[in-house]
Amino acid sequence: MVESLLGKRMACVLALAAAPLFAQSGDAAKGKAVVESSGCLRCHRIGENGSRTGPNLSEIGDKRSAEQLKTSITDPDAEVLAENRFVAVTLKDGSVVRGRILNHDAMSVQLIDGKQNLRSFLTANIRGYTILTKGLMPKPNLTDEQVADVVAYLSTLKGTEAP
Repeated sequence: MVESLLGKRMACVLALAAAPLFAQSGDAAKGKAVVESSGCLRCHRIGENGSRTGPNLSEIGDKRSAEQLKTSITDPDAEVLAENRFVAVTLKDGSVVRGRILNHDAMSVQLIDGKQNLRSFLTANIRGYTILTKGLMPKPNLTDEQVADVVAYLSTLKGTEAP
């Protein structure tokens, strides 16, 4: 058991040590080009560019390690942070509205839909809602080199640009 625990700790230490190397192995300029050409900005926002539907990536380099960024790209459903969850709101008339939840309190639910419209629903008009945790971001068709480039680029995004 002790050997197993030590082995897991060693693997964890090695993974943490390798994360910065993974980011350094990519080319940030190429990664930026991949992000801009592959449709990422249809959902994500970086600075003043892109959509507000998905998570804003402007400061992602301060928030996530290179390994976390790689996992988010290669296995997008592995971890969806609470602030990035999408919901399907079913209204009392039977219609369903999907979007990223912005706020939920006793009186209302606010979300941003796929067309970047802010939507607000009184809880009295809601039959129910479901938090969606799978299939929000498509798994991109990128080579290992492109993933490393994108990780290198995203790692540089520290939110230092003026708003």
